[in-house]
Amino acid sequence: MQPLRRITIRELLAAQGKAVKMRLLDGEAGLDRYIDHPRMQKPSLAFAGFIQNLSDYRLQVIGQTELQYLATRSPEDQRQAVNAVFDLRLAGVVVTRNQMPPDIIREAARRTDTPLMISELPSSTFMTNLMLFLSHYMAPMTYQHGVYMDIFGLGVLITGSSGIGKSEIGLELISRGHRLIADDMVQFSRMSPGVVVGRSPDALRYHMEIRGLGILNIRDLYGAAAITDAKRLSLVVEMVAWEQLAPEDRVLGEESETDILDVHIPRVPIPIRSGRSLAVLVEVATRNQLLKQRGIHSGEAFVQSLQHRIEQGR
Repeated sequence: MQPLRRITIRELLAAQGKAVKMRLLDGEAGLDRYIDHPRMQKPSLAFAGFIQNLSDYRLQVIGQTELQYLATRSPEDQRQAVNAVFDLRLAGVVVTRNQMPPDIIREAARRTDTPLMISELPSSTFMTNLMLFLSHYMAPMTYQHGVYMDIFGLGVLITGSSGIGKSEIGLELISRGHRLIADDMVQFSRMSPGVVVGRSPDALRYHMEIRGLGILNIRDLYGAAAITDAKRLSLVVEMVAWEQLAPEDRVLGEESETDILDVHIPRVPIPIRSGRSLAVLVEVATRNQLLKQRGIHSGEAFVQSLQHRIEQGR
């Protein structure tokens, strides 16, 4: 798993400056400082003297309340409070509601090379909009080899050793009306606790590699209805050699999970053998997972019924 991503203030301004109506006032020399957390802070308590919990790797947002509080203090107290905050070498500071910050704040920003920005939006709107972007941008991310499909509304990752036929199964599923998300390499991000979302890297989007046919553009071949951009991961289907499965697993199936970004994802092994309709089996595995999500476990119900019959026979 990759570590939490970070973004520099320069990159943030380029990516979201227009969207959150934010522009740079002072501190251009510090634009390469970075933030590593999607949540922002308001230095209200810091201006009152409590700076222990102020993070220099989070974006600081100064709103109308903070400016009004500073105005109630003497010029010397204001200077001490502002300098104590900016001496932390903050990643960046944003003043909202298009309020021009007082000279004491601008001077502190220039002295410490702290990027000082201004936004036209109210603090609550600014923080909500920017946190949505940062949460997505900084989400823990990893890459998995396989074919990622939208089957019956569930995100299904088809895995297996190289050359086992994953892309061919995916192509047959597309022919049966399901949608391709990614082939060969899948990018997964943990968007919230317990939620992993998969999508295709930009360079591979809408394409599949089929041995003998080369690179195919699924959107051009099947139309826009055959592709989708992202889906929450709900099931991993692993293609395995027939001889790798124990006899009891071939009859009763195997209840197992795999961890992706510290999230437990149900895993179903499907043995490969000549004459099996693998696309149909993947569909059935997906339908069975839908039933499990509704609290219906066919295998458990069968075992319980069989156990009851055995006990009655005794």
